[in-house]
Amino acid sequence: MDNELTIEERIDAVLEKLRPFLQREGGNIKLDHYDASTGICYVDMIGACAGCSMASVDVSESVEVLVLDEVPEVKKVELITPDSEQSFDDLLHMLAQQQQAEEELRKANEEKEDKDAIGTAKGK
Repeated sequence: MDNELTIEERIDAVLEKLRPFLQREGGNIKLDHYDASTGICYVDMIGACAGCSMASVDVSESVEVLVLDEVPEVKKVELITPDSEQSFDDLLHMLAQQQQAEEELRKANEEKEDKDAIGTAKGK
């Protein structure tokens, strides 16, 4: 019967075995795509598992082991991160830019207040 299923269907059958454990924690896993030319299966952790620091460990130590064992065409399983998610470094960089912009605005406001104060003092 396994020979009648596509590789993607066989991968999804393996992932289906893992879903109850992930769903218990509020997460899930889905097959993004399988690249037949490289043998790489790309999966996406969703729900509470998305962005979890343990997601890549879970994929490399659990998901990959099961998929490779049951679907020999797969040579590697990789976790994808959606484009909408930003890395921690990206967030730090964005915060640094925001802080710099706020500091520049604060300095500009202080300079304006100083000029206004000087102008008021000269006018008296």
